[in-house]
Amino acid sequence: MAYHQPVTLPPEIWNQILSEIPRTQVSDFLGTCSLFHDIIVKFLFASIKVYFIGSETGLEMLNTSHVDWTEEIAMKLMITLANALLFTPNLHTFRWIGNGPALDNLVGECLPDNLKKLVVQSSLPLESIQHLRNVTSLHLPMPFFFPDDEEAHDRLVYDYSIQEYTQLFLGDILHFVSPNLQSLRITAIQVRDVPIRIFNTLIDLEILSTLGNQEELVGLDIVFHHASNLQSLTLVGLFVPEIFSFLPPHSLASLPLLTSFRFSWEDLSLVLDTVGESEFQALCRFLHGRSLIRRLYLRLPMMRWMQTSRLLSVIRDLPGIEVLGLHTGRDILVDADIIETLARSLPMKLHALHIAINWGGGNLLPLVDAIGKLPHLTFLHLYGVVVRLPILLEDLAHEAPGLKMIGLNRALWDIVRVGSEIIKNKYPRWRIKFCVEEDFLCADDAWLFKYN
Repeated sequence: MAYHQPVTLPPEIWNQILSEIPRTQVSDFLGTCSLFHDIIVKFLFASIKVYFIGSETGLEMLNTSHVDWTEEIAMKLMITLANALLFTPNLHTFRWIGNGPALDNLVGECLPDNLKKLVVQSSLPLESIQHLRNVTSLHLPMPFFFPDDEEAHDRLVYDYSIQEYTQLFLGDILHFVSPNLQSLRITAIQVRDVPIRIFNTLIDLEILSTLGNQEELVGLDIVFHHASNLQSLTLVGLFVPEIFSFLPPHSLASLPLLTSFRFSWEDLSLVLDTVGESEFQALCRFLHGRSLIRRLYLRLPMMRWMQTSRLLSVIRDLPGIEVLGLHTGRDILVDADIIETLARSLPMKLHALHIAINWGGGNLLPLVDAIGKLPHLTFLHLYGVVVRLPILLEDLAHEAPGLKMIGLNRALWDIVRVGSEIIKNKYPRWRIKFCVEEDFLCADDAWLFKYN
């Protein structure tokens, strides 16, 4: 009998192989062997997420009313974290979420020089992070904190305790992180503080309207005329209707490399009951002919159904759409014709889909059938903007056998299939509240679920 020696691969090859493991399954390989353990540890501690929720919200989460106790525990944890950072040379992503306590010099000065992505939801200790000159992705504070627990609360949740940190002077920050910057998240009022040379090199830009006035639009035209290398643009928040006038018709001179576009307009129904025809036409002209667009998210809760159906026609003509998010409007009550139109409009190349609708008692089975026929769909998130959707998780998993993750309103499940058996792993609420890219099977799924 012939005996074959086991194949021994060099660590570099195993490093490459193990890097392809889905993020959600990486920790399972820690106990296999010492070689795998050493490689996996580097991946596990390449990204760190810290969240400290202060004030009454934090006390409620900790089930205590003693402010001094929470502050003491938080400070001890910060000291421990600062020491731990000294032993994480492979750290490339660091997220600090919350201001109870805020990110301070103790932790800031311990961040490694080679850090690539910095996400901050608190104050920023400028004096202690000026060594971070290799940062390629910088996400600064936004006041839209985490989703409300109320299932049918279809609005961004405003956290006023973060508001003061959104007024950071951007010039001081960009002065030392700008050499390699490719991704930036800022508020709309900060756009005017970004040098044109940085707009010329950005690949990803997120702009958050937090005030809801025309002053936030000052300088926005620079984005569309000078960010020629931009591949991903996000506009989220309390924009005034004049924002539509900044959307230029598609041309080679306006964002020619754009592959991802998110326009999530918060409901300003107290000011505007519907989306005007001129604003709607501006959006359609901006999207029309953009053959490179593969990720698209549109949330305009004030749209009428005639506008939505016309928008679906524009989307159908975009040949590259693989990731789609659509909010059909809170005032649109679903009926058979609407469901049929929506079902027919889903691009066959989709592998991630989000739909927010006002069910209103309509029959959603045609939509479920259409979803089940999408051959590449692996991620699905359905949201009822007024009441919960009359859809069972089991039915969706059965009708769409390719789904690996399903979201219903504010709940998420991993779907694991073992033969004919379907295993559903539900995410705990805290993980959904503070979800990051590493919590999803791929970056597209995380992008689609973000801000929902």
